[in-house]
Amino acid sequence: MDDVITETERRLAEAAAAGEWCDAGGEPVRGEVIRRMLLGRFEWPGDGPDPRGVRLRNAELSGGLDLSGVETKLPLHLVDCHTDDSVVLSGARMSTVDLSGLKGRNVVAVEARFERALLLVGVHLSCASTDGTVNLAAAEVGTVVDLSGSRLVNTEPESPAFHGNNLGIGAGVFLNRGFRAEGGGPLGTVRLSGARLGGQLNLSGAWLVNPDGPTLVGDYLRTRSNLMLNQGFHAEGRHENGTVRLVGARIGGRFAGEGGHAFAAEPADLVLNLGQVHVTGTVQLSASFAQGLVNLDGLTYTGVPRKGNLGEWLDLLAHRTSHYSSQPYLQLAEGHRAAGNERDVRRVHLARQRDLLRRGSLPFGGRLWHRITGLTVGYGYRPAVALLWWAGVVVAAVLLVAGVGGPAGLVVRAGQEGTCSLVEQVGLALNTVTPLVKTDAQQRCQVSPTGAGGALLAATWLLQALGWAFLTLFVAGFTGLVRKPG
Repeated sequence: MDDVITETERRLAEAAAAGEWCDAGGEPVRGEVIRRMLLGRFEWPGDGPDPRGVRLRNAELSGGLDLSGVETKLPLHLVDCHTDDSVVLSGARMSTVDLSGLKGRNVVAVEARFERALLLVGVHLSCASTDGTVNLAAAEVGTVVDLSGSRLVNTEPESPAFHGNNLGIGAGVFLNRGFRAEGGGPLGTVRLSGARLGGQLNLSGAWLVNPDGPTLVGDYLRTRSNLMLNQGFHAEGRHENGTVRLVGARIGGRFAGEGGHAFAAEPADLVLNLGQVHVTGTVQLSASFAQGLVNLDGLTYTGVPRKGNLGEWLDLLAHRTSHYSSQPYLQLAEGHRAAGNERDVRRVHLARQRDLLRRGSLPFGGRLWHRITGLTVGYGYRPAVALLWWAGVVVAAVLLVAGVGGPAGLVVRAGQEGTCSLVEQVGLALNTVTPLVKTDAQQRCQVSPTGAGGALLAATWLLQALGWAFLTLFVAGFTGLVRKPG
């Protein structure tokens, strides 16, 4: 390269030596010159660069910027610059890199190491590149990655707008405050699978669009603080496994989704996939977050979901999950039990059993028994219902024996002539259907087994069987014998 530097590059060198900013006023600065400065191959004025590093504003980065493999302790600040080429930092070992306000194609920093921060605040990048618009795959950053307010577009069908798979961060990742990303294809617009974050993942107010795939993919993501998909977060995608997919993620704080929304282009596709996700804190997520099907199987969290009432969550589990699973119901019930809401616990379990009957895999016999226990004892969670059925049997027995058999002369005295009194007829009816109540009416009165009395006698046997059955179901429901996780 020609060692002759331009006037703007000379001013940059002088500013760096003095620890000051250089405003290029839109003039070009060659990327190769910046590379030489960081590698120590530049003839610095005075005693060399100040520890504040290279600080340039409002410049055209001529020929792009290739810092791949560069190792330096000097911070690099290139603020409000623009270029028609790529910025490449792959394999670099650097301190702070600040590219805020950059306008250009893409930033590629695969397996780079940043001792402090990587700042890309308010960048506007658009490309059709297999490298991605911002590619931080397997990079390591000491504190934060900040892309708040940025706009990323990638029209390459198989490549993301933000690639952060296996990214390691000492603090948090900020894709918020009007962050927008488009494109990505079937593998996702924003990818953070396997990423390890020492702080939060903040997508508050982010706008993610992918017409051909998911928008946010964070399978097995790990954060030590909150996941923020709130305050106007918006995701539009198309993928059978979810527009927002976080399978197996571990969230060290709370999951905040209040005020956020996600959509799927196809009604049969999942919108939100939280399969096997563990949230250390609370889930602040309303049922309206996902405008379509969700997968919550294996999702665990602390307490009860906030920002949505119990009725909305039960409707979500029953009608907007892709398949029946007992675990989301049991998790919800456990939260309400810990809060002392026993009535809500029963409500959750009743909804679970109804969903099992409607969508679960039950054999014919199991389905029949499920219907019977549901109708009679509320699947074991409303045993008093069986007492109401038994009371109905008692009334039926009294009406049958005293109201039909008595006037017809079918209730006679045992071994004697004549009919029984009304009181004796009622006692006989009670004795028939009440196992624990025995009256003298059974010895003194009986239903005549001849003629029409035979039919009446058979009817009392049926009522007796029903009475025993309902009382047995009540005891079983009261003691929990018919409750099954399902």
